[in-house]
Amino acid sequence: MEDFNLKLRKVIYFFIAVFIIALIAVIIFLLMLKYEVEGEGNMPFELTQIVTVSTAQGIDIEGNDAWNFNLVQNNDMYIHIAKNIKYKETEIIKNITIDNIEIENAPAKGNIVIYRPSSSRDANYEYEDEYIVNDSLKYEGKEETNIKELAVANQGGVIAIRFCNKDLRNIFLK
Repeated sequence: MEDFNLKLRKVIYFFIAVFIIALIAVIIFLLMLKYEVEGEGNMPFELTQIVTVSTAQGIDIEGNDAWNFNLVQNNDMYIHIAKNIKYKETEIIKNITIDNIEIENAPAKGNIVIYRPSSSRDANYEYEDEYIVNDSLKYEGKEETNIKELAVANQGGVIAIRFCNKDLRNIFLK
């Protein structure tokens, strides 16, 4: 009889241990699911403002004596990132990457090309191949924000990107 009671206790302890382990796993899974759905509650930095500036511009086609240019539409996006005042710990921005850019609906006319700010002092953006964003755009965390050098202040600043609808129309006047 004592041998039976000892085996019964071992079986009960085993099931209690399995129940506790399963309960811990379920609690961890629910916490992970909550974090996946809601995200981080108290981020060190927050996106405070997105400003889009839309303009139209003519790009001069050289080599003609006539007035000849391509019409383009520009949508410059300025994204302001600021330190979260509710976040009490000290954090710094190492880098900010813009990637996985998808154009859901192609325009009826023209084609979308994405540009990063130019390093030229004379212009904010230039329509050169070296400034085209193919996969991602990375801003490095530095002491101060400098859009032309793709630098954002390590405590928050502004980053920029241009979405250009090129080749809308070719205008030719003699």
